[in-house]
Parts: sequence; C-alpha cells; structure tokens
Amino acid sequence: MAHDGAWAGVFPVLCTPFADDGSVDADAQRAVVRFALACGVHGLVCFGLGAEVNKLTPDERRRLTEVIVEEAASRVPVLVGVGAEATHSAVELARHAESGGADGVVVPPPFTSRIPGDELAGYFRAVADAVDVPVMVQDASAYLGSALSPTFVRRLAGECPNMRYVKIEAGPEDTARWVEAVGPDVRVFTGDAGVHLLECVRAGAVGNIPAVEVADRLVAAYETEAGGDQASADKLFRPLLPYLVFALEGGIDHCNAATKAILVRRGVLARGELRQPARDFGLPFDELVDRHAAALELAPSPVA
Repeated sequence: MAHDGAWAGVFPVLCTPFADDGSVDADAQRAVVRFALACGVHGLVCFGLGAEVNKLTPDERRRLTEVIVEEAASRVPVLVGVGAEATHSAVELARHAESGGADGVVVPPPFTSRIPGDELAGYFRAVADAVDVPVMVQDASAYLGSALSPTFVRRLAGECPNMRYVKIEAGPEDTARWVEAVGPDVRVFTGDAGVHLLECVRAGAVGNIPAVEVADRLVAAYETEAGGDQASADKLFRPLLPYLVFALEGGIDHCNAATKAILVRRGVLARGELRQPARDFGLPFDELVDRHAAALELAPSPVA
C-alpha cells in the first residue's frame, strides 16, 4: 500500500523452501511468492531471519533474488535482505539486488560481529552509498546483539538520502518512542511476527514485517484499521494472537518451523523441513500447529 508515495502495510518475510536433499527449491519459492501475492500483501521481504538466511550461500541468495523478483513481476515492492558478515559482501549483495530489479534493500547488522551499533556506521553507509534504491535499516538486537538507537538511525538517514526506513522488533511503547525520535523522514516498520501489528500502527508505525503463513488474515486486519474501523480490525486480529505468540515464543527456528508447517497445511508447500542443522520440534509441536490451524479455520491457499 502506498502512503504519500512510500512503503506501508504488510510486507511478509518469505520463508526459504528446501528440497529433500537440502537444496533450495526454486519452484516452491515461486509458490510462496504466489501465495503471498494472493493474500493481498503490500510488499515482500526476502532473506530475513525468517528465511533461514544464515543457512544460505551468497550464490543461493542471488539466485533466489532473481526467482522472487521475476515471480513478483512488479506487482508489489520486493525488498531484499543484504546483511552479511563483511561490508564488501553486503555491498555486493545490495548491488546485485538492485541490478536484479529489487525495489529496495534491508540491512541488519552483521550476525556475529556483536559490534555496538554506533560503531557500524561505516557498514550501513557503504551499503546505502552503493545503491540508489531505498534502504531499510534493521534493528534486531534481541537476535543479533548489536543494538541500534533511533538517534543513530536518524543521523545515518541525514547522511544517506536513500536511507528512509527502519525495521524494529518492538511493542507499541517502544514503537512510539522510535517514531518520535527518528522523525518524519524515517518511516518505521515493526516485526515480531506481527504480534503487535495493530497497536504498533496506532503508535505510528507505517507497517509490519511478519512471517508469511497467515498474511491474508494480517492484511485484512491492517486494511480494516487503515480504513478507520478499529473495532472491526481488533475483531479480525484477536483470533490470530494465540498462534502468533506460539510461533514467536520458541525463537527463530521455532517461528520458521511454524511458518512452514502452516504453509504445508494450507497446501502451499509439500514439505516444511528447515535446512540442517535444525532442531526437530517433535510431536508436541505438530499437535499444537494442528490445533492452532483448526482454531483459525485457515483456508487453503487462495492460489488456484
């Protein structure tokens, strides 16, 4: 959804499907894109933590970027995650994303550096300077350990004209603080699997970057809220909360496994395994997914 020519709305992270031998499954990746588009999403995000990005090679990321951009066919913006352990790798991935037709790039801190956020200015600036497309900075300190401050993001945006978005993992109170601190030139998206979607939008966020498996339901709640009917938006959103809390509570791999398990149950994916090494969550996990899917009365994929 456009907002004064800018990105806004529900931009789910696409999970990365794998074949029986552990290789990336490009056909299944196309199916996930088609599902997301049929759900009415306002944009797509590739290669976040919800895409098992730390288990993908740079070549796989480049190849899947091309697959996703081609399948999306300019129907919604495609934002490509380009985080890497080395600045030159992130720059190369960003340049490839732009040349491949991506509409923007998402830049988290390096996964393993644990460098304080204020010391990463050169890393973020190098990526922004390498491309002309809009840049979204990601603060994911709960997962990556390098906390970014709103003051730091605002200063970076003042130096980099294309750095105009930030994604944070935050509830409504922190979201309101970020929105005020970064100012009107930096638009705030939230994450956390969408668990705080409506409250964060009401606190000033322009959108949310959840996982993809219940994107249709999140889009319906968001668009109802955007239309001014808060009571109906709450009514649409509230039944999702038990599942979203379940998916989020067990960490990144738990959330990724839940995403794929629901997509299998909705007929989008044939298999839902994570790339190894990964924990097998076992029968209790499967039973809980079944209960949540039944409680939500999830429809099969709207893709014919």
